[in-house]
Amino acid sequence: MSVLDWSFVSLLAAALLFLFFGLFFLFFWGRTRGRMKKLSGRRPPKNKKKRKRWKRQQKELRAQYSRQCTGWIVLLVLALLAGGGSFYTRYYQQYHLQAEDSEAIVQSYYLLEELVVQLQELEAGTTPQKSFKNIHELSGRLGSYGARKAYQGLTEDNQKLLNRYFVQLRELGVNLNGQRVETLQATEAIQGYLTDIEKAEESQTKVFKQFKVNEAALKKNQ
Repeated sequence: MSVLDWSFVSLLAAALLFLFFGLFFLFFWGRTRGRMKKLSGRRPPKNKKKRKRWKRQQKELRAQYSRQCTGWIVLLVLALLAGGGSFYTRYYQQYHLQAEDSEAIVQSYYLLEELVVQLQELEAGTTPQKSFKNIHELSGRLGSYGARKAYQGLTEDNQKLLNRYFVQLRELGVNLNGQRVETLQATEAIQGYLTDIEKAEESQTKVFKQFKVNEAALKKNQ
């Protein structure tokens, strides 16, 4: 379980616990209130000693009533805060990237950019063996990032969007990694892979937009 998963479960459990004890305080608060009404409805005893005890009971019940009322309010507030925190954590989980998914997306961005450069250099034919070696390494890494599955805490639509992108990365990486230098040097093959990269980048743009990834910041760090 991730940190957010633990946070959600912990906050929800705390909210239920606070609510449970709050109901206990509410129950005893109601009982004390009933005892206060019952006692105040009686006439003060004429006997001085009994009247003194009667007043002391009233004072003790008022103090108990006040403590129980305060305790109930405090526990209710804590339950609301913990419950609100748990639901916010769940909302955050559904619409924000986890660290592992974020890392995969950022790294795949750089890998796709570098693959385009290496394919263009291979097409130019300046240092084909070096370019092919780089392509082989980059495509292998791309395939490994594409092999992951989106975090299941995301909404169903967000999972589908992210998994679709990961599938494209995996297929591109595996296909490109399995090519020989002679086959890959063909112009048609290079153009085909460049087209596949463009399609992957289109999916990448949708992912960036959905999860508010700052592409400009990624470009600066290249």
